[in-house]
Amino acid sequence: MLTDIALISALLVLAQLLRAAIPLLSRYLIPSSMIAGLLALALGPGGYDLLPFSRDASGAPLLLTYPGVLITLLFATLLLGHRPQATRGSVLRNSSTSFLYNLASEVMQYGVVICLGVLLLAVVFNDLRPEFIVMLPAGFAGGHGTAALYAEALPGWDAARSVGFTFATVGICCAVFGGLALINLARRRGWVAASDSGSAAAQASNGQSFLPATQQDSLGRATINGMALETLAWHVALVLGIYGAAMALLPSLRELLPARFVLPAFGIAMLLGWLVQVVFDRLHLGGQRVGEHIDAQVIGRIGGLCSDYLVACGIASINVQIVLEYALPLAVFSLLGLTICVGWLLLVAPRVFGARWFESAIFTYGWNTGTIAFGVALLRVADPRGETRVLADYGMAFIAIGPLEALLYTFVLAALAAGYLLQAGVVLLVLALVLTGLAIYRARSSATDGMPR
Repeated sequence: MLTDIALISALLVLAQLLRAAIPLLSRYLIPSSMIAGLLALALGPGGYDLLPFSRDASGAPLLLTYPGVLITLLFATLLLGHRPQATRGSVLRNSSTSFLYNLASEVMQYGVVICLGVLLLAVVFNDLRPEFIVMLPAGFAGGHGTAALYAEALPGWDAARSVGFTFATVGICCAVFGGLALINLARRRGWVAASDSGSAAAQASNGQSFLPATQQDSLGRATINGMALETLAWHVALVLGIYGAAMALLPSLRELLPARFVLPAFGIAMLLGWLVQVVFDRLHLGGQRVGEHIDAQVIGRIGGLCSDYLVACGIASINVQIVLEYALPLAVFSLLGLTICVGWLLLVAPRVFGARWFESAIFTYGWNTGTIAFGVALLRVADPRGETRVLADYGMAFIAIGPLEALLYTFVLAALAAGYLLQAGVVLLVLALVLTGLAIYRARSSATDGMPR
């Protein structure tokens, strides 16, 4: 395993150097983790098999097992870390429109894809499994992380991982190239103010591989006395401890639940992370509250590290033969996902966000096709001066969106296991329409009251 981590690490370093050396890669915001994953796919077991990646007793590459580990580690970080207390009321007051719009966009993608996907499977792709349908929103709206957890929860379908990671990789391409095309269209149509520095300059600045000294920031606070324990060791130990506890509890919890109920390890890890933070926030030792010494920024960096390795390992573990076998449905469903995201941006966002609608819309587009990081990247191209409060609103809204996403994943997986996928799609579609209506109503109420959105 350490050999595989070393190989992926070396490829990440090489990818970062290539990204800095080849302007085209940085200009189009291609992440180094994606470059490393493609290199590992070409040179590893899925390609020319030139790199000595480890294999199990049956000869299968151990790369296939790493995404499941990494996604559990990533979810262990999501609710861990001390943050100022924010009540639900304050979240709704400060960012209710963003909360409703962003949650509705993800729920709508699931609802439309499931409903149309069931129809496509019944009429066109009769030989496809229903699991194929949910892998599109898992890869698009969720990214490689969610694709990994869905694949982990669907052990009966060997192609799940490759299909999910392919959708996630296609989604990133849609986020990058489609997002930049939409920004250029917005500038021509006057949907977004033209920047004095020009879109190309803003894009190049956002896509740089190495930050200059003036833009470098701290990774977090040193909350632990170094004579006792290194701060990073404290935070890593917390995350790994939560992962170990989740994996230890998983078999017992699954025995207590019905056979058809899917209980993914990531959900347990996330809840344990939240529980640890709650307990430590109330635990006083040496006259200090322990929870305040779990720095959210450091924990976030650990989660980002897991995410980068997850993308690289996820792409590297794609089975090219499976992708070729499913080439036509992959293309059709990817086009469906892209159409939903673009349609949402053009039809819904102007009715929710008013005059500066495009900045909020392009952020959500980047999130719904790639990841939050791509949403931020596209927002910085469209709004290089940071004149909008999109990120501030979303940051508050995510306090509620994060746990609701976990419930969404569990609901979809449970419906799939029970054979009620279409019914679940209809429920999600209705829920998305209700959330959209509330977002529009909230936006109009704010405009009438003269309140900022």
